[in-house]
Amino acid sequence: MKKRLPAALWITLFALAYAQAPLFTSNQNQYFLHGLARAGYGYLHEDWLANTLDPTPVFSKLIEISWRILPWKPVFYLYFGALAGVYLFSLTRIVQRVWGLETQAKRWAFLALLTALHSAALRYLFALRGESWNYLLDGGVAGQRLLGSVFQPSTFGVFLLLGIALFLDGRRFWAIASLLAAAIFHPTYLLSAGVLTAVFMGITLWETRRPRPALDLGLAALIGVAPILGYSLTVFSGSDPETTARAREILVNFRIPHHAIVSNWLGYAAWLKLGFVIAALVLLHGKKERQPCQDCRSFEMFHILFWPALLAVTLTVAQVATGSVELALLFPWRLSTWLVPLAVSLLAGGALGWAWRRFHWERASRWMTGIAIGSALLLAAVGLAKTCGDWQSKQGSPDRPMMAYVRENKQSGEVYLIPVKMQDFRLETGAPAYIEFKSIPYQAEEVLFWYHKVLLAGDFYRRGDCDKALIQLRWEGVTHLVLPPGSPGIDCPGVRAVYSDGVYGIYEVPQP
Repeated sequence: MKKRLPAALWITLFALAYAQAPLFTSNQNQYFLHGLARAGYGYLHEDWLANTLDPTPVFSKLIEISWRILPWKPVFYLYFGALAGVYLFSLTRIVQRVWGLETQAKRWAFLALLTALHSAALRYLFALRGESWNYLLDGGVAGQRLLGSVFQPSTFGVFLLLGIALFLDGRRFWAIASLLAAAIFHPTYLLSAGVLTAVFMGITLWETRRPRPALDLGLAALIGVAPILGYSLTVFSGSDPETTARAREILVNFRIPHHAIVSNWLGYAAWLKLGFVIAALVLLHGKKERQPCQDCRSFEMFHILFWPALLAVTLTVAQVATGSVELALLFPWRLSTWLVPLAVSLLAGGALGWAWRRFHWERASRWMTGIAIGSALLLAAVGLAKTCGDWQSKQGSPDRPMMAYVRENKQSGEVYLIPVKMQDFRLETGAPAYIEFKSIPYQAEEVLFWYHKVLLAGDFYRRGDCDKALIQLRWEGVTHLVLPPGSPGIDCPGVRAVYSDGVYGIYEVPQP
């Protein structure tokens, strides 16, 4: 019990300092949709997107079960906090196995250092240089990261770090299970889980000099990953090569170029993150040569960092050279989401160890413990203030009154045409939306239909075409229009206003 209390304290402080965005924000509007629809949240089961092929079925099942058992939004903040705890103590355990955190004072100093490096306060300072610098020390390139600011499938990538920690502890099959957990919750981690499994197998073969233990690890991983791998191939395939190719081109060039096109994200911040990984490798290689402690796992850690980094760089160069959309959607650079925070943590651990020896901080262990807790409390207060400020900002958004009206007055069978960038509408109201740009399907034919819907909705908002666009929208199920004042569609014959607040109006579409 005495050990659990400090652990719970540090998890709480770290999660508060990191800060969360309010429900429902950003990708949550996509990844919560299937689960909440199945749990009976409003009339979302009638929404077109909620009935498309689910790219993350395990995560959706978690959302569904959670909402059925306890329809209480704060539970999702607690899930994020728990995963943040996995992240924090996985990195701490890895650094402990590589550098040694021999005393409580040194461990707490490192926990405080990690909390500072991941704090919302520090991210704010970095963000002053631009959006790409926002998650400089704990995020990957291309706007991808493990934790981020919201609970979503990618957050389960923390189990990749847990898998590394378990492997360094000699618990190799548990390490494979942890890698599989990350891939099962978000199939985009299949590549990361695969390359880490290969590295684990290589290290095991080197250490045991016998192929059987390494092959057993690979077989366990293959059996565990087969169901989600097969499902993912179904999601990302189409009925014919032409349809599949067109859908992939739309995803890469229209919907997610900021994630999928290297020239869109390659900049100074990305090069600096690569520098962190290289610096950590140099530091580990030097430690391999010196071996200051007998049980340190610097040899294993060097290879765990080196081979995935080499693969990510190689496949990224190959994608740029070939222009392959398949490689772009594989996101080989997504390995940076755990390589960067792992490298930064190793560098921080090495720096702390040097300072600890150089300045004899162990003599002032009580002072160091107090400074660690005090700084973490301060960062937690700043993070909590940011979370509260974001929540107030969201509640004060000009679209809140309109959404409140829909939430209270929606009926079964209604479908709302909304501005394509109004991503919060579905989950805030529980009402089906015709289409929205942020939330997408991934199965090829469904991607093409989503693209058609986005173009049709955008065209209607620009031109208010009553003769063709509105008739097509009505034929595809739209019953209500959400329009700002002065929109061309307001004047279409038969369109009747049912709500207006000066920012948005809701108009009923005449049915045939």
